[in-house]
Amino acid sequence: MALNRVASVQQIKNRIVALGPRSKILHLSLAAAGALKGFRIRFAEDSISLVKGSREIDLPLNLYVEVPIVMECFDDYFRSIEPKQAAGREVLDFANPGLHVYKRDKVGLYFPGLPEEDAMDAYTHWYQPLEGDIVWDAGAHAGATTYFLAKAVGPTGRVYAFEPDERNYEFLVRNIALHGLTNVVPIRKALSGETGTVVFQSDGTQASAIRSVMLYAERGRTVEVQAISLEDACKEFGSVPTYVKMDIEGAEAAVIEASAAFLRSNPIHFAIESYHPLADGILTQQILDKAFPAMGYDCESSAKFGQMFTWARRK
Repeated sequence: MALNRVASVQQIKNRIVALGPRSKILHLSLAAAGALKGFRIRFAEDSISLVKGSREIDLPLNLYVEVPIVMECFDDYFRSIEPKQAAGREVLDFANPGLHVYKRDKVGLYFPGLPEEDAMDAYTHWYQPLEGDIVWDAGAHAGATTYFLAKAVGPTGRVYAFEPDERNYEFLVRNIALHGLTNVVPIRKALSGETGTVVFQSDGTQASAIRSVMLYAERGRTVEVQAISLEDACKEFGSVPTYVKMDIEGAEAAVIEASAAFLRSNPIHFAIESYHPLADGILTQQILDKAFPAMGYDCESSAKFGQMFTWARRK
């Protein structure tokens, strides 16, 4: 019965999202959800503003499905990125492409819209990449985590940064050049359960994803992109990474399950954002919590850093 109720609620959410970002019903639904958490949500022609107290985050209108997550991560964004002062408020303007300065290292990076919050404490909870390590950033977006990983592994290490979205990849390459990250290899492919081509929701945001795993797959532009499995990527690069950071919008479980035999004999440290809901209403974390122990890995999932993360390592 509980699963049926969850499915029914999700079906209602799906219908509301399918109405699109200019729907009054969508606006009222988000405003009501925001009010319960102390937010005022304003809709303009091409943007959405989330206001709480003296702080404000502005988003592009096409990121309307991410509003609930941004509300959850609201404080994390202000902890991560330097805000600007405007009309008596601290404002993070993510509604347009721009340069944002991270409080960690005071580093500036360009983003097409909403940047990544600084989640390095979560990503390194079980393993801190060392100088000389080979690491992967799967779901690199515009390269914030890529930058911090590149600094951790140093000139003798290497970071393979996977980003299939055309717009995100453009900013990833721009940031690699901006900071002279000669130890980073950008890969314009999706890490997936299988090698080949996949239909990809490409909208230049953090929500870009393989369409078949998306909870809200009725919006935006779709393209075919190249995909590669974990095992085939290791063969292509000629090495097995020490560590993999993964945030690929729901495809994490498929990658791990398809790689089970390979991972039994090739131990890797994993740090995975596992809060993504799948079409059947469960989270990727629930699948990973079963898949990793079955292949002989220690595994822990927790929301202690805000969102749900899963960490795994070979016993």
